[in-house]
Amino acid sequence: MKTLALILALVFIAAAILAITGIASFSHVLGFDGTRHLKHAILYAVLAVLSLLWARMGNAKPTH
Repeated sequence: MKTLALILALVFIAAAILAITGIASFSHVLGFDGTRHLKHAILYAVLAVLSLLWARMGNAKPTH
């Protein structure tokens, strides 16, 4: 699961960069229509951070 979380984090980081710069233009719903979308970029960045937290906490052992 740690690998999946890291892959998702990389995908969300790339999506945040694409949304903030407006380079891609293939889907308005996802924030990739050729214009800059700050809200989408913030959302993707938050999802990337949550994915990294999942990767970090996913291997934690219970303290029972």
